[in-house]
Amino acid sequence: MRNPSTRNQIWEWTGLNAVMSREAERADVGPGQVEVGIRAIGICGTDLHIMSGHAEFGEPPLPLGHELAGVVERVGAGVTAWRTGDRVCIDPLTGCGECGECLSGNKHRCPDAGEFGLRYPGGWQRFMVVPSANLYRLPGAIGFAEATQAETLHCCLGGIDKLDVRIGDRATVIGDGPTGLYFVQLLRAAGAGKVRLIGMRDYRLQLALELGADETTNVLAADSLPPAAASQDIVIDAAGTETSLAQSIELLKIGGRLLLFGLAGKPITVDMQTVVLKELSLLGSTNAPRVWSRVIGMMASGQARVKPLLTHAYPFGELDRAIAFARSQTDEAIKIIVTVDENQGESQ
Repeated sequence: MRNPSTRNQIWEWTGLNAVMSREAERADVGPGQVEVGIRAIGICGTDLHIMSGHAEFGEPPLPLGHELAGVVERVGAGVTAWRTGDRVCIDPLTGCGECGECLSGNKHRCPDAGEFGLRYPGGWQRFMVVPSANLYRLPGAIGFAEATQAETLHCCLGGIDKLDVRIGDRATVIGDGPTGLYFVQLLRAAGAGKVRLIGMRDYRLQLALELGADETTNVLAADSLPPAAASQDIVIDAAGTETSLAQSIELLKIGGRLLLFGLAGKPITVDMQTVVLKELSLLGSTNAPRVWSRVIGMMASGQARVKPLLTHAYPFGELDRAIAFARSQTDEAIKIIVTVDENQGESQ
């Protein structure tokens, strides 16, 4: 065991926008399981939606956190692929392991699928026990903070795969949040010919240009010209609003492909007549279990750049402050990372 402490510090979501820290004994590591000492945690918008009651997953009290990276601390019986000290990121998704979807590599479609940090206890803790199959090895080129973003990137890359991007495709991304900025990079890596990002914050739009976008549009700018309608081969709606969906349908040319990625949180109206007459393909995408290794390779090679999005960091003991900042400073922060010192808590 790398850390002699038998105690585990945990931050739990306890109610409406509330978190509380407590201590508990470290969990036993069963057969086929691995204990990971968490080193970095990404604060995701889904965490905030759960805490505010706008996303129904688990019930409080529950440690959230599904963007995770760390170091193997203990391995259970039968685990041969991992050793103490291995650097890893964590796939938070689990399935039953026995149904047809799980056996075909599509555990996200399993009727019993769930995620650590959404339905089950997540990574807002110093030590976390997960199935050994949910770990991916980190090369030295990827730091722990960057590695937290493999979870988000894998969801985005799964959507890119569904779009079947062709060399020279004209593509527009709507939404300048972290996923929108990742989609810009992935479209460029997939061979899209011209990539535009539509958003509302100038500094994020400038970052998009640095990450590979050919042009950007700020929908709030008085002098901004609307993008040309009915010209795009691909549109990715990473905003998930009724307005962004309507704009996506308008932008697509006949036979275009629309990836629906942003979550609206409630049913919204769709212009089905235009969808039918333009013969559009509408695609939804969530998890993509098969692409994890590709994502790590893209991060290590620089095809997917994460560091420019990591704008703020907090120590684990101030996770409550990180959450409060994320809720109150959404325009300033792109991605907030909580870091866990290896020696933190040994004297507790």
